[in-house]
Amino acid sequence: MGIAKLRLSEILNPVKYTTKLPSKHQKWESLSKELILDKKPWFEVFNESVCLPDGEVISEYYGIEMPHYTSVFAVTEDQKIMVLRSYCHGIGEVTLSMPGGMIEEGESPLEGIQREFIEETGYVAKEWKPLGTFVGNSTRGCGTYHMFFATGAYSVQEPDSGDLEELELLLWKQQEVEQAFDEGQAKSLGVASMLLLGLRCL
Repeated sequence: MGIAKLRLSEILNPVKYTTKLPSKHQKWESLSKELILDKKPWFEVFNESVCLPDGEVISEYYGIEMPHYTSVFAVTEDQKIMVLRSYCHGIGEVTLSMPGGMIEEGESPLEGIQREFIEETGYVAKEWKPLGTFVGNSTRGCGTYHMFFATGAYSVQEPDSGDLEELELLLWKQQEVEQAFDEGQAKSLGVASMLLLGLRCL
């Protein structure tokens, strides 16, 4: 069965397989690193020369450095899941997203997500739990993502994110979120991952 046809229940309860990995993995040696495109704070592109464990030298290995980001799966006091919906120009479509964004200089991941959360939704939450830190792409880098689970969320002000996108706040029951996921409304890998991690905590 292809992944496109898997339902949410099958993804949350997968068949477990054992994969045997080599007992030892050696790091590659970085010989040089050249900045070829600087678009801070959004991203930087580097060309690196690396030496593999067998001695082979790869003169063009490209990486993308991006900031640290945060995201949260938040549940309100009346047990509604907070999801955002907007047009995202990167894919040219309307898609679901989760509250979150770029961590600013001097902020911890928790401080960053709490700021983004109130800016984008107008809500604060009583309890916060980290769900893990993940690299956007293990081959190229593409940022570090800090994911959280929050409960007891309640409104304290009107949202004021300052984002280019017009964010629509949706307060959904669990089954509504699962249906939207199965229908493919979450078109970003990061958002899909956040939803799956959050649903496991309910």
